[in-house]
Amino acid sequence: MQFILKYRLTLLLLLFFSFLTYKSSSGQSLPKVDSLRSELNKPIHDTTKIKILFELGDLFVDGPSDSLLFYYQYALSIAQNYESQPYKALNKKNKKTAITFKKLSIKALIEIGIEYFFRSDYSKALEYYFKALDIAEKTNDKSLISQCYNEIGIVYKNQGKYKLALDYYEKALLMATELNDKPWIAACNTNIGNIYRKKGNYEKALEYYLSALKTFEQLQQKRRVAICYINIGNIYEEQHDYEKALEYYKRALNISIETGDKLRISDSYINIGKIYSNREDFSNARTYFNKSLDIYKEFGYKHEMDNCYKYIGYTYKIQNDFQKAIEFYNKALEISEEEEDKSSIAETMINLGNLFINKNEYNRALDYSNRGLQLAVEIGNMLTIKNAYFSLVEIWERLNNTGKALEYYKLYSNLKDSLYNVEKYKAITEMEVKYESEKKEQQLALLTEKNEVQMLKLNQRNRLMFAFVIFFILAILIIYLFFRHNRLKVKHKTIELEQQLLRSQMNPHFIFNSLIAIQSYIYKKDIIHAGDYLAKFANLIRLILENSRVEFIPFEKEINTLELYLELQSLRFENKFVYKIEIDKNIDTGNISVPPMLAQPFIENAVEHGMRHKKEDGLIHIKFNKKDDLILFKVEDNGLGRIKASELKKQKKHKSLAIAITNERLTILSKRLKQKFNIEIIDINDNTGIPCGTEVIFTMPGKIIT
Repeated sequence: MQFILKYRLTLLLLLFFSFLTYKSSSGQSLPKVDSLRSELNKPIHDTTKIKILFELGDLFVDGPSDSLLFYYQYALSIAQNYESQPYKALNKKNKKTAITFKKLSIKALIEIGIEYFFRSDYSKALEYYFKALDIAEKTNDKSLISQCYNEIGIVYKNQGKYKLALDYYEKALLMATELNDKPWIAACNTNIGNIYRKKGNYEKALEYYLSALKTFEQLQQKRRVAICYINIGNIYEEQHDYEKALEYYKRALNISIETGDKLRISDSYINIGKIYSNREDFSNARTYFNKSLDIYKEFGYKHEMDNCYKYIGYTYKIQNDFQKAIEFYNKALEISEEEEDKSSIAETMINLGNLFINKNEYNRALDYSNRGLQLAVEIGNMLTIKNAYFSLVEIWERLNNTGKALEYYKLYSNLKDSLYNVEKYKAITEMEVKYESEKKEQQLALLTEKNEVQMLKLNQRNRLMFAFVIFFILAILIIYLFFRHNRLKVKHKTIELEQQLLRSQMNPHFIFNSLIAIQSYIYKKDIIHAGDYLAKFANLIRLILENSRVEFIPFEKEINTLELYLELQSLRFENKFVYKIEIDKNIDTGNISVPPMLAQPFIENAVEHGMRHKKEDGLIHIKFNKKDDLILFKVEDNGLGRIKASELKKQKKHKSLAIAITNERLTILSKRLKQKFNIEIIDINDNTGIPCGTEVIFTMPGKIIT
């Protein structure tokens, strides 16, 4: 409590400051902050007070960091007041209380260490982590010891001290395994995977990543799933499979946006930027790098800022803007040296070496490349070593020292083959496929288990489902019978139409008059004309009977039928009219078929109603033309016209069904053949507007005979 009294004014000022900054940055949670602060003023036990302070500190994870540090340091001061008492002098009850406060001290120390880590103050972070580890080892709390090991490993990894980092990660994993703490085991696996990836052992790295991913997906810990996606994307990127890498980075970005994890959003941006950079889309690449920089600046997290500067520098180097490139590389180097991050220092130095090669400053290039190589070898970063060898090959070639160039090329080639080869890439992809297959199998097993649980419910639904199936089958049967009935009905209608058509084509008046004409020739003992007339009449009747049985007949046969019909009608009317049939030369009459006697009713109308009352010079003109794949069939006469003919029909009370039957026939043909049959009837008038004939135009498809 002395701490509180001594620094009361400072505490009040900090509380006021944090209130203002928090209000401006996260107004949504302000009521909760006020509520927790009011709890602190109540007479509560110190353990409760510490937990409230932890909760307050957690509210400032996304900033401002000074507020977070204040609440955790406040909690630490209370806990250490108890923790500092001589352990042996305490009774049993007090010993238990002392252990509770020791654990609270460890948590506070770790959280403070994490905040210093994000500020890139690694020495300060390690100081707090080792203090926490010392207390954790005294209490023999394996969970807290494991956590301390892990945090220490993360600092060493960021400093490029991979061997030290791996040692601490493996210690953390060992204790997590003893405790069977699955989420923590997965977190340790992720960190170990990072070390193996840095050392170029991609199969081992992917093995650890997939193990972690499996656990995080099962636990639905989305933020950690996003981290695994980024790590797996890094492996594919380093294997130059940029499409696959981009797929994983975008998955990570989507999850991070969903969960509001700004640091992971920033990590995703920087990785997506690298892909665009590899594609030489430098404008897009810099957009993503700058987005990432903005977030890191907001958090004050310098460790990744150096990477952003380094990658931006690379884009300018490729575009030959060396001054800009040097500017950004130096920014990156300054941060890396401040953090003592040997891995990043080595990488940036090699990048500077490459840049000076392009500027033909070979001595400077050699200096930077050698220094970068020395650091990379020291920490065991194989990818950076490979890049250093490649730079040195180019430098010694430029300096015409083929011996040195060959020496480094051999080193480069051997290392490259060990890092990138078909077998290794195949192993990586096979591991991923195996993981995805196992995941699907697990999902299938889970579904099976759920199905077993739901079997009772399903049994109850079975009867309803059975009834539904029976109903469905009956419905299908009814629909089938309905359509079958319709088809039969259409077929019956077609037969009926054919019979009506046959009757209309074999007009009783026409047959009677034709036979009378033949009889008159016989009476006149004009045997030749009678025989000729009778032969033509018989031939026409045969053609009509034959044609009425089929849907299409050869075009030549249709012409013959029409010619016979018109010739007999002309004889019957004692040559009151003449007829003329014209066929377009583009119509292949021997290779096309058409519906039989389709225009016969209209020709009959032209004869019966147009020519009957005409005294002389009657003309029926029939034309066949081709337009694209269609046949235009025109029947034109110079008779009385439709209006006058209609009046005469009414006087005779004659009712013609031929046209109605033809229209119905066209409708059925259109549906069956899915082709349009058009018909148009036009009245022809003279200059004074008096009707002087009729024109009927058919448009119909011609069917190619096969």
